Amino acid sequence: MSNTVLQRVVRRETHSPRTVAAVIVLVAVSAAAVLAGIEIVRDVAGRDPMLLSPGAGLQWLADLPQAQPAGAVIAGGVIAVAVGLILIWLALAPGRRPKQAMAGCSTAVVCDNGVIASSIAEQVRRTFDLARGAVVVGVGSRSIDVTARPEPGQSIEKARLRRTAEEELARYDLSRTLTVHVRIAKPIDEEGDVR
Repeated sequence: MSNTVLQRVVRRETHSPRTVAAVIVLVAVSAAAVLAGIEIVRDVAGRDPMLLSPGAGLQWLADLPQAQPAGAVIAGGVIAVAVGLILIWLALAPGRRPKQAMAGCSTAVVCDNGVIASSIAEQVRRTFDLARGAVVVGVGSRSIDVTARPEPGQSIEKARLRRTAEEELARYDLSRTLTVHVRIAKPIDEEGDVR
């Protein structure tokens, strides 16, 4: 396979096609167009409108700027602008799936963020001899958050924790560079009080 084809395959696996949003918009626009078409045909045929005649609808739109109460018109305008901005964001922003592409392979390899998080958590847990569930890792599209909770009396150096997580991440050889953020939570003693 050519490199371009592999890149296209990886992009399809790591990015969302926004199909649901596109279908919702398409259904809404189609329903509005069908309703407008039915109303136009009924108006031309001399029949009463189902909801609103085309002439009355156009007149309502023309009178909208002077409509009362003005607060309702402004609120409707704000909602319309918000919906428009959301649709523009959906159209332009890349929808990322929770997956990362591996760069060091001659074939297309995509790894789920959950697998990366589990691997880093297990490596940190073993390195620092922590209990199961004492390490929580979250993997995003640009960063990885590692939180370790040591046992009472056990200390963890933040720099060593970061280095351990970065070394495990480097084994994946991801095509995107992810920033590692680490946090050491306070230990909990036997009574459940935070020390």
